[in-house]
Amino acid sequence: MLAVLPVAADAQTAPTPANQEVVVKESTTVVVKEAPKPSPFTFAPYGFFLVNAYFNDAAGARAYPLPNPCTSGVACEGNILFDVRQTRLGSRLSFNDTAGWTGATLSALVEVDFNGGYTGAVAASSAGFYNPAIRLRKAYANAAWGSESMIQLRVGQDDRLISPLRPVSLAYVANPLFQNAGLLHGRAPMFQLRWDLHPKDGIAVSLAGAALNPQDNTAGDNGVSPGAAVDLGAGNRSRIPNLEGRIGVGLRSGGKNVVALGGWAGWQKNRYVSPASDTNVDANSYIFGGDLTLNVAFVQLMGEIYKAKGYDVPGSLGASQGVALSFTRPTPTTFAISAANPVPAFGGWFQIAARPIEALQIYGGWGGTQSPFDAYAGTVFDATAATRAATRLQNFMWAAGVIGYAGKNWRFSAEYGRATSYFLSGLNYTQGQFSINSQLTF
Repeated sequence: MLAVLPVAADAQTAPTPANQEVVVKESTTVVVKEAPKPSPFTFAPYGFFLVNAYFNDAAGARAYPLPNPCTSGVACEGNILFDVRQTRLGSRLSFNDTAGWTGATLSALVEVDFNGGYTGAVAASSAGFYNPAIRLRKAYANAAWGSESMIQLRVGQDDRLISPLRPVSLAYVANPLFQNAGLLHGRAPMFQLRWDLHPKDGIAVSLAGAALNPQDNTAGDNGVSPGAAVDLGAGNRSRIPNLEGRIGVGLRSGGKNVVALGGWAGWQKNRYVSPASDTNVDANSYIFGGDLTLNVAFVQLMGEIYKAKGYDVPGSLGASQGVALSFTRPTPTTFAISAANPVPAFGGWFQIAARPIEALQIYGGWGGTQSPFDAYAGTVFDATAATRAATRLQNFMWAAGVIGYAGKNWRFSAEYGRATSYFLSGLNYTQGQFSINSQLTF
């Protein structure tokens, strides 16, 4: 009895290392063993399951209102569509390497959805539409230094730095609300460097710059560049990265933004090849704009505005953001590119969303983009009645919706949007879309 008392007393008073635990058995024998070490890796899956039911009052694009020309007959009739293609899955991986020579917190992200197109020979039929192709949205690695004041190096595919805001909506997620009507969006492989100062309370500042894959919206240039062997469009052929940057400033309270204001710009060089002479014709395109987010009580205001010239990145409105090519015909059977003219455009959008109670949110907003009617004078877009009827110059859209919150992870909504397009022919077309939507997040 006396022999074990010193051992018990020592077990009560001696400190135990943090990575060890003490187990005292009934026999009063003291056993010290190593506690399991936490894994340096953190893996976190995330995503949502989204079901949309769309009711279109005229034939057009399936997933969002983008009017197609129609004059009469069945081409102007509506349709109904149940869709799950906007469902999104992702995973985050983080690794604390602050004890290593880089001193960085490392992380990576991979994200996919099912909005990448249709598979098989029946892609145009409903059988093909309901067998969508999986699409890689994001895939990048990130190295970060610091906490409240942070420097980050991001390498991989991520959202562009221009037009960064996304309106509130369940109907338009993979294809954001006001896409093609004042909102540009898209992702690209890039090298991005950014600095963020984001205190819990006070002034927040961010600076970011990126060199991106110079992809444009006219991949292949519709056969006007036979002198180039293998390329993905006029942007890649320039052999110069697409450059984008953004600067932001805001006021934070309790870890949330009260107001945030940003300015951004982008530049890209597009190179075309004249088929007749096999010579290069270059065009420099650019964009600059700003964004604003304001949160007051239960009301949120978001908006963006931009001015561009030829910035036809994916997510923009086709011809009204593109580069118009002028042609000459040295002989009756050949043609040459005489000029490449970046088309000017002006656009923007805004949305007001209010959440007066926890279970209910309502929103309304408007967006639009436009190019002058004389921007295509004398170009291939102005050559025939058919090309004029297919060249869209302006697109406007308004939308409103009600979103219900059934707990933390389930939302549902009823939303309506209407878009109107104006074409080079002088005609305009409109389409409305009502939707009922359900989203379960995890």
